[in-house]
Amino acid sequence: MPIYFATSSARKVQEAAAILGLPLTQINLDLPEIQALAVEEVVVAKARAAFAATGKTVLVDDTGFALEAWQGLPGALVRWFLETVGVAGICQMLAGAASRVVTVTTVVAVCDGEQVLLGRGALRGVVPAVPRGDLGFGWDTIFQPDGSDKTFAEMTDAEKNGLSMRRLALEELRPQLVALAGGGEEG
Repeated sequence: MPIYFATSSARKVQEAAAILGLPLTQINLDLPEIQALAVEEVVVAKARAAFAATGKTVLVDDTGFALEAWQGLPGALVRWFLETVGVAGICQMLAGAASRVVTVTTVVAVCDGEQVLLGRGALRGVVPAVPRGDLGFGWDTIFQPDGSDKTFAEMTDAEKNGLSMRRLALEELRPQLVALAGGGEEG
């Protein structure tokens, strides 16, 4: 059984397939995205909507960008911040903030019509004063994980995938995905 991934980002599908070591088929769905700070709430609703729209088990994900200085904002609303002020705007808005610490959390989910299975991964880091790097996508230019002197956008795919919150979330969900794909349990 193929594993479908509902996303408009071919880059995200490539990243997830490389992390999982499983083939993924991109499926474009116009899924409603509830407005919530909590990534888990958004992903559970998306997984249920994906199953309702297709009758298939479809992988969905969402990532939150929770700034300590802003009491967790923008969280799962980061997409709207990126669309309105951009990565440079977020850096500028943090100028003079007591903290530039951010926790990025990715939650991946599948719904089989009855239950929603989740995988979660989180990383802490900082937002640099200005965006750095030209690799990656989204807010990669403004996330420097703890223990690294590079932003995600300055890392190769292998470096980023080796420590990313998406990798952590996908690895947590991987046994269930393998079983759903007909591969049985891993030993």
